[in-house]
Amino acid sequence: MGIENGVYTELTFEDALAQVIDSAPSSIKFSPGNPPELILANMFAEADVLIDEEIGAMLAAMMSPVGSMIDLLNPNNPRKSAQACTGYISVTNSTESPIPIPSDTICTASTGQQYSVGVSSNIIPALGSADVYITAIEEGIGYNIPAGISFTIGSLSGLSGINTLPLLSGAEEESDAIYLNRIINEKTEYGTQNGSVAVETELKKYYEDAKIYVNRNAVALDTPVPVPGNGYNLVVRTPSGTLATAAEMEQIFSILANRLEFINSQSAGSSFHQVNSGTIYTSQIQQSYYYTVAQPVKITLTGVINIRAYSSANREEIIAQANDFATNYINRLMSLLSGINGTTNITFEEDEYDDVITEIDISGNTGVEGTTAPQFGIALIRDLISDLNTMSETPQIVYDSVESLTMEIDPEVEYESPVTLGLDEYDESFIDFVNDALFSDNTSWYDRYVFLDPANIDLTVKVVEWI
Repeated sequence: MGIENGVYTELTFEDALAQVIDSAPSSIKFSPGNPPELILANMFAEADVLIDEEIGAMLAAMMSPVGSMIDLLNPNNPRKSAQACTGYISVTNSTESPIPIPSDTICTASTGQQYSVGVSSNIIPALGSADVYITAIEEGIGYNIPAGISFTIGSLSGLSGINTLPLLSGAEEESDAIYLNRIINEKTEYGTQNGSVAVETELKKYYEDAKIYVNRNAVALDTPVPVPGNGYNLVVRTPSGTLATAAEMEQIFSILANRLEFINSQSAGSSFHQVNSGTIYTSQIQQSYYYTVAQPVKITLTGVINIRAYSSANREEIIAQANDFATNYINRLMSLLSGINGTTNITFEEDEYDDVITEIDISGNTGVEGTTAPQFGIALIRDLISDLNTMSETPQIVYDSVESLTMEIDPEVEYESPVTLGLDEYDESFIDFVNDALFSDNTSWYDRYVFLDPANIDLTVKVVEWI
């Protein structure tokens, strides 16, 4: 019988007869002159074919989980049919009167997809906003959209909408391959689950960043990261932070319920670490889930960068390139640490003339993954000052050295001290948000994420030599 890669291939009579003849002793001659031997060979071959049809097909079915076999083996995790995308949008009323949204109103995304509010009743308060549940008008993945898409709400001119989280629940009917892959990666009621990595991966589809700490021991951990025994502490960066609405948190609790087999999560908040909670129904039993809210730290960066400049270039060109040099540096910091749009003042300094201060617009980058509880040193921040692209864009100046560089990282918690990184001999040079005891209760900044505001960046580009 032929089973290759779990797929049954029927044994033909010709192949079976050849196998019988090949395995027979050399003294037996299979020829028209020896009909008894040839008849026996044919009988054995026929028997092999019949056995193969019965046993081979059954074994192949067991080895190859396709079609109805997958459904049969997974009664507690049934195959998903096609479903329409659902989720919440935040609807804002710009008028001074409440505006009701009639049932079956169509909300149209700026990307073209249409969703219905169904039969639910929604009234958006005057000069206020509310979360509205919507459902795609058709099934399938074509209605899955990223976060930040604007919506028109029917013909109601005073209302506008936006989805603060991606809408990703639309699905096609699961094929054998997709179904098999999902049940391997998802927890079933009596099966196993693929752990904390799956939780982080799934959450990052909806949120900018997520980090989970798991304690497999029965003894609870208090420092530097509080985690209960046989439990977890999940940190999620939600769009509204500590002010997250129920709609913003819905996916967190749903993913926790589907992906983890234990619910002993970190539920004790403090003045240093804020915990949000919610409940969902698992097998018709109400379960409570918790997560720690990721919060930003305030970063103030001050530095003096020494350059050499060509005396043949005019002063305005030197200043412009010095500004470009500093701007490129800030952009690299944004790609590493994340941050918001804003303006910063860059100072150009030389001996013969007064300093020139230029206000520069900086584009933020809020979607950087991995900014929650990072580990980095002031050397990394210094090494981002120049690169090959910057050198090619600023040919009239040459990077020389860093005269000074200081980064103050402040959790902005009352009575708690910031951490200052610097290049001087006795300065702190490295910070580990997870493993360092940074709060006075010896807990770490495991739920803090780095975040730059250009207004808190003060850079001076100083000419130390003319060449």
